Amino acid sequence: MNTITQQETSIVDKAAGTTADVKQALMEVHELGPIKLFDTAGMDERGTLGQKKLQKSRTTLKECDLAILVIDPINQLDLEIEQQVISLARSRNKHLLLIFNLFSEKISNPEEIQPLTEKIIKRLHCHTKHLTVDLMDKETAPQVIDFITKNAPFLNKPTYFLPHLTSKDIVFLNIPMDEETPSGRLLRPQALVQEKLIRRFVPTFAYRMDLKKARSADEGERGRFQRALKLLGSSLQLLITDSQAIDIIHNWTLDKNRAPLVNITTFSVIMAYLMSDGRLQEFVNGIEAFKQLKMGDKVLIAEACNHNRMAEDIGTVQIPKKIEQLFGKNMIYIDHAFGRDLSSYTLSKYKLVIHCGGCMIDKQKIRARLDDLIAANVPVTNYGILLSYLRSPKALERVVQPFFSPQDSRDA
Repeated sequence: MNTITQQETSIVDKAAGTTADVKQALMEVHELGPIKLFDTAGMDERGTLGQKKLQKSRTTLKECDLAILVIDPINQLDLEIEQQVISLARSRNKHLLLIFNLFSEKISNPEEIQPLTEKIIKRLHCHTKHLTVDLMDKETAPQVIDFITKNAPFLNKPTYFLPHLTSKDIVFLNIPMDEETPSGRLLRPQALVQEKLIRRFVPTFAYRMDLKKARSADEGERGRFQRALKLLGSSLQLLITDSQAIDIIHNWTLDKNRAPLVNITTFSVIMAYLMSDGRLQEFVNGIEAFKQLKMGDKVLIAEACNHNRMAEDIGTVQIPKKIEQLFGKNMIYIDHAFGRDLSSYTLSKYKLVIHCGGCMIDKQKIRARLDDLIAANVPVTNYGILLSYLRSPKALERVVQPFFSPQDSRDA
């Protein structure tokens, strides 16, 4: 970590166990862009504390794009831990690089190093790219960074979404505000989507809907909305709404013959697509598991951010209320997971996980959660997808259609 960042980011010492937890650092690497580095504790410590460190390191490995396994080639009697790391990386399709750290004070004959590294590579059955350096030598920093950039061009590759939109189109952003809307800023999905579209010269139209008036059949509120649609005319290609307003938006964007006036989706569905690197179908498939829930089944509602819940919070109020209305009171057991860590939950006991858009964690963590759920054979869906389905199957078809071909969305 210190070699790459060229500063004392992590406390280091010859004594084993100095690194007690995962250390993080943000860095700009010109060839790659912004990256996040994780320095884990040693994975070969024994005892209860060592097992806790090992588990944290394994979790970190699941959530990275590239794993760099650092090995001391001089003192390698047992490669069991290294083999476990390589096996886990392979099972999660992680890119792996090896660095042999020489520790110059241990080297008596430099010519003996290459046979040692070749022997270790053979024992590990891992013929990935490798580098042999002395990481205590600060002059090796350019060499290490060059090694990483040449072997990790895939890092920070953006996920492109809604490619059919052009500068001639207009996207309608429906942003209802309630008691939980923060002062002075939009919610991150709203701001993120708008920024990504504007960066591509796709104009956006931001609109605030009064949900209370809309649900009370206020004709003035509906008229205001219809005037906005008319104002944008034929240039309007897509309407993106907050998920909690999908019941109104689906109904108000159909003509007298129940045909769509404009394509629609939700911010939460977009986030599911972006944060999973396009694995939206896995969230859509989770609706089948939702349909098959029965008395006594357990559902986990996972929300990545942590804030004080108020009023009609989607995760703690709206979705549980809709589940109760559909299945009956106390028929389905609901647990909630808040924050960034799901490792303390026994995922296999749940019939379904309902996940938020994941805007407050990174996409690597979302992908790791999806892989953990697949390993536990637990289906997953998303706030926006579930709320759309609960409005109607047609509404669900509409919100996923912009991401699939017409045939794909019908199959979904």
